[in-house]
Amino acid sequence: MSLRKQIFILIAIVISLAYTGTLYISVKSTQEYLNKQLAAHAQDTATSLGLALAPVIRDRDLAQANSMIDVIFDRGYFNHISLDAWQGSFRVERKLEDWTARSPAWFLKLLALDTPLRSSEIFVDWTGKNKALLLVSVHPGYAYDELWKITRNNMLWLLLITVFIALLVFYGLRSVLQPLLRTEQQALAIAEKKYILQDKLPQARELHNVVTAMNMMTQKVKENIDIQVQHANRYQKLAYHDSLTGLANRRCYLAEVDDFVHNREVFRNAAVLIIHLSGLSRANDKYGYEYGDEALIIVKKCLCSLDFTEGTQMMARIGGSDFALLLKNPYANESISCIENILKEYILRRDSKYPGDLFIGMTEFDYKKDMCTILSEADQARRQAQSFATKKWHHFEKSSAVSSVVKTAGEWRDLLVDAVDKGNFELHVQTIKYFSHEHSNLVEVLLRMNDEGKSVPASVFLPTAQDYGLLQNIDQFVVGRMLEVCKQGTNRFYAINLSISSLEDDAFMQWLLTSLDKAGDDARQLIFEIAECSQLKIPSIQDSLGKLASACAGIGIERFASGNYDFGYLMKLKLLYIKVSGLYIRGIENDSEHQFYIKTLLQMAQNLELDVIAESVETEAVARMVEKLGFDAIQGYYVGHPQLI
Repeated sequence: MSLRKQIFILIAIVISLAYTGTLYISVKSTQEYLNKQLAAHAQDTATSLGLALAPVIRDRDLAQANSMIDVIFDRGYFNHISLDAWQGSFRVERKLEDWTARSPAWFLKLLALDTPLRSSEIFVDWTGKNKALLLVSVHPGYAYDELWKITRNNMLWLLLITVFIALLVFYGLRSVLQPLLRTEQQALAIAEKKYILQDKLPQARELHNVVTAMNMMTQKVKENIDIQVQHANRYQKLAYHDSLTGLANRRCYLAEVDDFVHNREVFRNAAVLIIHLSGLSRANDKYGYEYGDEALIIVKKCLCSLDFTEGTQMMARIGGSDFALLLKNPYANESISCIENILKEYILRRDSKYPGDLFIGMTEFDYKKDMCTILSEADQARRQAQSFATKKWHHFEKSSAVSSVVKTAGEWRDLLVDAVDKGNFELHVQTIKYFSHEHSNLVEVLLRMNDEGKSVPASVFLPTAQDYGLLQNIDQFVVGRMLEVCKQGTNRFYAINLSISSLEDDAFMQWLLTSLDKAGDDARQLIFEIAECSQLKIPSIQDSLGKLASACAGIGIERFASGNYDFGYLMKLKLLYIKVSGLYIRGIENDSEHQFYIKTLLQMAQNLELDVIAESVETEAVARMVEKLGFDAIQGYYVGHPQLI
């Protein structure tokens, strides 16, 4: 119960007791007054009537006595009048047998009035031996009516006063305690990573100090978290990005290539392009370094102009005049098309005065090649391209192994359409191990597609599904299947990957929220994971995630820190955990720079009250290191291989 209600109830009880006591005293005083008045009226009537009847009694005029008593009795104020004289031979009696009160019956029982008999002795002669006795009792009906009228008026008046004071107290408390309500909302908002400051400060000194202190604390918490986020962003840019172009640097690029090649959940095949801008040193000497920097920016713009699905490629500046492009799971001939587009863009953007040209070397590879061989082949192809007179690029000889796994976009589309129509998908789960063992029943759901008896990971075909608008169908299949699994009664929490395009689809979100609502408690076993992407900073996406978080067990972010994204979006989302990308985890036991960066991320996550999970943990050494650094949980082949549901 709120403080306002407690105070209001307490004041209402005090007022009720005070007014009840006032009403009781008023009614009892009136009752006592009427009792005295009834007794006095009866006695006065007996005395005065007795004096008037004395000569009539001496004359033994019974008719006159009856007439005089009738005159008094018929007025209706008396309940009983009797006269007894001459040893009973002279007797008159009047008595009201029945009467109807205008007051409620319960009131008559609750506040009964006394109607005592009052007497008067009448001396007939001077000897005093012959006496008459006159008895008078007053009728209480009018007294009851008056008492009821007074009581009713007092009750109505006190009720009106009570209602008025209650309303006054209610709105007064509401006004006075409103800052406390806003302070409560302010505190709850901090738990949801919303930092609200109160502009209106209360006039009451105590409340003013409380609200001011709360504002200061909220501002301080926000500033501390902002500083942590800024430090993480700044360190990421300094350590992993080129300051001139804003692209990834050589260190980040090599880590990304190594992580992709070794990640068996996402890797099918890949291509590496080395782009070399010749003549940079001559341009710097002839026109100055600013001109050379502009030439590098032009190359960067050529790369950024390429139309790629987010997450399917990585661009980097790996040296003074060298750029690199990693294409993940490209279609057949997509790499060559990419080269041609880069060269076309460069021709359109280049400065005719620039004393050099753009050369591109490319190699395609599969899991059988190590990273050194891959980069060596790409660089060798780039050098070969520089030796050509007209052709500006060279493709390192493709191996038959790579050729056998690469399909065209049309072939992938046909496979996906057939799989969606027939439900030709498999669901696997991989354990996420918490070091505290508190959430050891958390698993991630991994999607597979059957391709001629082979199990194809989701990351291989999902880019194609996005290109052809099939992601919502696939997400709908996975959610529906997992709700069926939850109905069977399990003690697990299932983390399901949800595409950002599905979050942007209003029809899909309506279906998803409705399905989760119908599922009831079963939906509380589902956690939805979103891959880190630029759309997470969009307010509409944040609103959708907020609604989704209320309908399921929670929301998580996977592949965290894998791109050049500002971490400020974390402060606006209600998350359970983040999964740090494997490119920072693989080999972390021997990489002090990665360790330092991870510590920054962990400190930021701790301030945001987020669990942090390490992805791609495949060795005991890595598992020990991430536990030492302060991770909450790990996931990878070291913990366990995916198992079919």
